[in-house]
Amino acid sequence: MVDLLLLFLPYPELEAYRTRSRGLVIRDRNGSVLRVAPARDGVKREWAAPEDIPAGAVRVFIRAEDRRFYFHPGVDLISVAGSALRNLRAGRVVSGASTITMQLARLIRPRDANLPGKIGEAWDALRLEARLSKREILELWLNGIPFGSNIEGVPAMARARFGISAARLDDSRAVLLAVIPRRPARYDPASDPEAAVAAAAALALRCRLGLSEAAIREAAREASRRDVPQKAPFYAPHFTERLISMRLGSPAGNEPGKRPGNGGALRTTLDLGLQSYAEERLEAELAMLAHNRVSTGAILAIENETGAVRVYVGSASWFNEDRGGKIDGVRVLNQPGSCLKPFLYALALDRGFSPADVLPDLPTIFGGGEAYIPANFNRRFNGPVRFRVALASSLNIPAVQLLERLGVGAFEDYLLSLGFDSLAPKAGSHGTGLALGNAEVSLEELVRGFSVFPQGGSLGALRWVEGEGEAEAEGEANPAGVSGGERPPEEVSGKNPDRRVMSPYAAALIADILSDRASRFAGFGPAPALATEFTAIFKTGTANQFQHIWALGATKDFTVGVWMGNFSGETVVGRTGSSIPARIAADLLTALEQSVGHPRSREPENPLPGLAEEVRICALSGMAATAACPGTLGEWIPRDRLPRPCSWHGAGPVRYPPEYQAWIAERFRAGGVRREGSGHIRIPVPGSVYYLDPGLPPEAQALRVETTGFSPGALVYAGGLLAGNLNPAGVYVLPLSRGQQRISVEDEAGNSASVEFEVR
Repeated sequence: MVDLLLLFLPYPELEAYRTRSRGLVIRDRNGSVLRVAPARDGVKREWAAPEDIPAGAVRVFIRAEDRRFYFHPGVDLISVAGSALRNLRAGRVVSGASTITMQLARLIRPRDANLPGKIGEAWDALRLEARLSKREILELWLNGIPFGSNIEGVPAMARARFGISAARLDDSRAVLLAVIPRRPARYDPASDPEAAVAAAAALALRCRLGLSEAAIREAAREASRRDVPQKAPFYAPHFTERLISMRLGSPAGNEPGKRPGNGGALRTTLDLGLQSYAEERLEAELAMLAHNRVSTGAILAIENETGAVRVYVGSASWFNEDRGGKIDGVRVLNQPGSCLKPFLYALALDRGFSPADVLPDLPTIFGGGEAYIPANFNRRFNGPVRFRVALASSLNIPAVQLLERLGVGAFEDYLLSLGFDSLAPKAGSHGTGLALGNAEVSLEELVRGFSVFPQGGSLGALRWVEGEGEAEAEGEANPAGVSGGERPPEEVSGKNPDRRVMSPYAAALIADILSDRASRFAGFGPAPALATEFTAIFKTGTANQFQHIWALGATKDFTVGVWMGNFSGETVVGRTGSSIPARIAADLLTALEQSVGHPRSREPENPLPGLAEEVRICALSGMAATAACPGTLGEWIPRDRLPRPCSWHGAGPVRYPPEYQAWIAERFRAGGVRREGSGHIRIPVPGSVYYLDPGLPPEAQALRVETTGFSPGALVYAGGLLAGNLNPAGVYVLPLSRGQQRISVEDEAGNSASVEFEVR
């Protein structure tokens, strides 16, 4: 009857204690501890099952507090009698009789240290013994012992004093910890090693452990050292901070109503060795850029197939407040420059373009009242450029031409489908500058999006914890991903759920182009930073007067992104090239490949032969090569887009399309243009607004009028009055004056065109 009463009387304090918050131990994929976050109440509190602590260490704690623990029902009457006799002889309290169960009862429901309090404590101990097994009582007690210094439980104290898990406690360390709860201020080896050694040696003698005082003293020296990082591990701070935020301060398995069991630890996807290497490479490159005002950077590396995050560097230094060290550069929004171009060209392929199409790289004004005049990085205009070369060399004007033909809205929608959610708030407001990356995106979005190319057009979710799938990557807890009973990475199914966002052909061809060193030469020369010993794809970008420099790189298995700049918004001093982050990306890809044992010469399988046909094309026109074409090469083209025979080369000199008239004549190139249709004024664009420079005399300022399709010597009229003639290149230089302007061009064949603009 008494047993039933003890069992069924309400005991809400017990359930509250069992489900109280505890710290989160965050490990890398190989088991190294990255960080230990405290419990929600700020206490350092971890968890370990009794069987996870060496049996010898458990025996030390039991012998120190309650050597008849397994034989009494919660209250040890023999101990009570002995304690009473000793206190009576001494005339004061010199000995207590609290059992481990009674100590646990006091932790669960604190009471006054008087006779009624002791009676209540004994009653609660009997209730605990009726409800719980000895193992469960021992588990709750070992994990709840107060050690002072805001630390509770043997696992947390083992880490705080020795930098080890409770599983590595030997007898010499155990006796030092076991004496602390009696008098934490006196016996903590971190504050008073001599007193701790004396008390521990006495306990070791009482427990008959056979420990020498020298062994205990060495353990005390270890406990008093403050230069051991493992005592308070703090690696990959932005990554661990993000994980803690994902869990909302509630580690997996610690939600109200759940047993402690397997909770309190996460085995993440991060690789600490690679993380440290990436941090060192970033620090080394930044040291050489200090005078350029490039003060920080961020790096993200993922495994393509699983979406597992292997490297996550949020800034150059978490502790550098002057440079915004705690800001997470992986998630900060910045203009990516040319890093958006691969996605634009992929959209073009999915909309029917061919890699053999020719795009004009000519001086061009885009827009109307908001005239936009892009230029290439090398300040050159290359005339007709094949689709492949335009992307590989990251030429600006062909990219903007392409965007104008596809539509800005279509590109916005495409980027949103690729996970660039940061563009959503301003969707519909971007202009053609989007082709050159004038919108703000995050490094995380770029890396995830770039992984689509080696993934054959599939976009997967990022994964942060081993064993967690797509749903958990958004922050839901999954018991399979937490430790205590955690599984090693090799036992976890790794395929990442994904969705098709790009055709396999577009993904494969863009990857082929971005690994094509020959096509890259026009824009970057030999680019030694990108010359890896294995097949890899790269894209670099600069933005805001070189304020942000980027590099993206990928192999079949991994994708890496690097951003360098500053969080303050300051412009850089001088020019810093994107080859700097490219070096980091290439080196990190090498380390990633080596980490999984891939030989450097390994060549990934090329999917293009199964998706397209290799066609011989003219190197200049991109059309199907003929006997008249002086240079030919192979290109992978879908069977429904095979090109017509080249019409640029024939019996005479090469004949270019009309828009290349000025480019040919002014650069003294061989060949001419075909006369196709009526004349057209390319520059200025109708409705443009030009501004006189107040620092120059008005008579020294003029506008270049560029045309196509007119006969040589065509007449130019300004405001209805004859102003002059076009030169052989189809160009006329018009002096400017303020006000509304109208230009007309007419030739002897009857071709004519007019355009209106304003000068202010």
